[in-house]
Amino acid sequence: TSQLRKTRSLGFEVIAMKMRLLIRRNFGKHVCAAAAALFSATSSGFSKTSYIDKLALILIRDRKQLVARSRGKDVFFTPGGKREPGETDEAALCRECKEELDVDIIRSSISPYGVFSAQAFGKPTGTMVRMSCYSANFRGTLTPSAEVDELKWITSSFPYSELSVTGIMILEDLQEKKLID
Repeated sequence: TSQLRKTRSLGFEVIAMKMRLLIRRNFGKHVCAAAAALFSATSSGFSKTSYIDKLALILIRDRKQLVARSRGKDVFFTPGGKREPGETDEAALCRECKEELDVDIIRSSISPYGVFSAQAFGKPTGTMVRMSCYSANFRGTLTPSAEVDELKWITSSFPYSELSVTGIMILEDLQEKKLID
């Protein structure tokens, strides 16, 4: 409960995320998914949940994760984006990484990491993002594009207030798997 009290000033989105993470830690992923669906339904007046389907690159170097802050945004996201019509995950990941990070993904190195779902940042309550995450190697030098203000390598001590909800979930998953400090 003290953990929830600390998040009151950060708003409903963070409180909801914290509740889901606490449920997940104590009861497992399946119970967490059911609780998240119930919480979403009760907090949004049983409105129909809509999903934004995205994909992202989980990039770890020296036990730190790469995150990006889009132009005009206050929080950091895991690099990636939406598929274009008819695009495969692999093609979309390569295109998004070229657009955002100015690197070429080595297609043969793409490996599924996991799927994360949460309330979409800055969207109406009940709009969920479903993020399919991949790890991969790349060629080139990481460079923020015109749509990205900043790239940052972070550890698990990075302030949650500066991450999207899915970003927090991914960060905690990486820490749980002992992939980052």
